[in-house]
Amino acid sequence: MTEIELKVHVENREALIEKLNSFATYTNCIQRDDFYWGSSDSCKKKIRIRKESGVPNEPRETHPETIVTYKRKELRTNDQGQTIEVNDEKECTISNPEPLEAFLKDIGYSVILKKHKSVMVWMIRANPQRESTVSFELCNVPPLGDFLEIEILTKDDREENIRYAQDKLFELLDMTGIGRDKIEKRYYSEMLGELSSAE
Repeated sequence: MTEIELKVHVENREALIEKLNSFATYTNCIQRDDFYWGSSDSCKKKIRIRKESGVPNEPRETHPETIVTYKRKELRTNDQGQTIEVNDEKECTISNPEPLEAFLKDIGYSVILKKHKSVMVWMIRANPQRESTVSFELCNVPPLGDFLEIEILTKDDREENIRYAQDKLFELLDMTGIGRDKIEKRYYSEMLGELSSAE
């Protein structure tokens, strides 16, 4: 799957929730604890081990699971100077992360970044000819604050599908009432790294 996503800063969380409820279907709330494994040498390849759990009494309670993800990340800017993420995402669910963590340690990897996200998820009907899912995720990422991630998963990375998804993302963003000037081009890891270096 190819993940096309944009991320924006959220200034009024309650107003956004009201707006999302007006045109999208709320599904659930998820707690995500991400552990990024990498090496201290020149190799910049990272792998993420995510421990995900639901929130009790939610409409669709999510059972705890561990998800391993490897992403080939790319930022693309269109003719109007607007930036989206295009990620080739490979992931699987595992029952026990300990064997993988032991292997990563043995090849010289360690946890280089930790990130917690509290996520409220909304979905809208997807176009089956173009994409498999369209989601809105209202994320609180301490200490960075609130963000809205709008994500489209496409069935392949053909350029026509990427262009379609890019146009669709900006159309969906406009529906939320959040201005395009609130788009955040940096990855969370960059923002968290900048905070750590400033301390």
